[in-house]
Amino acid sequence: MVCHGWYAAFDAVKTPASLSKSIVTGLLVEEMRFAGLIMTDDLDMGAITNEIGFGDAIEQSIVAGNHIAMVCHRTHLVEEALAALQRTSSAALDRALAAIYRFKQSFVAVEPFSEERFRALNQEIWELRVSTLGPERAAGRSSEDGKRSPVEVY
Repeated sequence: MVCHGWYAAFDAVKTPASLSKSIVTGLLVEEMRFAGLIMTDDLDMGAITNEIGFGDAIEQSIVAGNHIAMVCHRTHLVEEALAALQRTSSAALDRALAAIYRFKQSFVAVEPFSEERFRALNQEIWELRVSTLGPERAAGRSSEDGKRSPVEVY
């Protein structure tokens, strides 16, 4: 996830890193050889909304080399986001979609849910708890009555 900070060493003109081709493509992809999925930080943040228009930010983020433009609050602007993507170069969109496709190929199929599998996992967790805490402490409840994870309490 690329932040919106400005790094003058990479861009003389004030440009959020998330919208900077010299940072996303030049530094992250070309120089550092990062081959994973690249996404912006939330484009609804002040560093973007106070300086750059919504549609322009989406378009610039993809052109800069991000694969995903994150919009976490103004989801009602989906039509405007689509219009921005339609203005974006085909090459930039194709590159982003290819990266997303590669990422999706790395997913492992989820085992189908079964109560039997759930009970087996639950037993494994219980055995780990007992081996870590001992039988007496493992059977005890959190001092905060389950408001926090037992892992944090112990």
